[in-house]
Amino acid sequence: MKLSKQSQAFLEDLRLYLFTSGKNEHEIEEIISELKDHLKQAEANGKSVNDIIEGTPKEYMQRIAGEMTLDWKSWIKYIPILLICLLSYDTLSNALNGGIRISLLEISGNIIILILFSLMVIVIFKHVASTRLSKTMEYTWFAIIGGGPIFLYIALIYLDRLIATPIITFTTTGTIIAIVLAIAALIGFSIWSKTWITIIIPVILFLPDIILNQFQFNESLQSVASLVITFSALVGYLYVVNKKAKK
Repeated sequence: MKLSKQSQAFLEDLRLYLFTSGKNEHEIEEIISELKDHLKQAEANGKSVNDIIEGTPKEYMQRIAGEMTLDWKSWIKYIPILLICLLSYDTLSNALNGGIRISLLEISGNIIILILFSLMVIVIFKHVASTRLSKTMEYTWFAIIGGGPIFLYIALIYLDRLIATPIITFTTTGTIIAIVLAIAALIGFSIWSKTWITIIIPVILFLPDIILNQFQFNESLQSVASLVITFSALVGYLYVVNKKAKK
């Protein structure tokens, strides 16, 4: 018997909530599988997911999460991976802008942005998964996820221009090696994670500038156009990923 769309959506939301709560993936799948069987039996008897969870979805998810232990080891392994990906994006960005020059402020700022973005994703995804939101509110939260890092990066760029810190400048050979390593890291992570995200994100971030550079726009107009295109593409991508995850 196939589950109803309501039950399927609830299971996906529960999986997302537990994952962003730092729970073990194997334990999450065991709980999802067990609950799926219960839901099938309930629906066969004319009941719905609301009859099983006894309360609001958020209360049920919080109760399940509270009964599970935190799996910090699984989460910690993602930190160096995310940091390498972030530095790879930054390397490609600098290379496209004429050469790799990395300041101490830029390095520390990237780490801070990574931490803030990770916290933002966890909080927003848990909220979206546990709360029944209108489509408008869902779009708004995804827009915040998509636009947040962009605005933080813009702030970091201007801050880096105002505050002088030690700078590491790569030679031509060093730049080529750094670009090759950055691309290899992104492809490697894409293969490991079995997802196109590390390939799609650089395309979204850098392709607008590459295309706009072919036209004779003034610098201000090009910056605004690039920001709007990148922001819209990120929001659209996050929305499509979310829709596919709920199917």
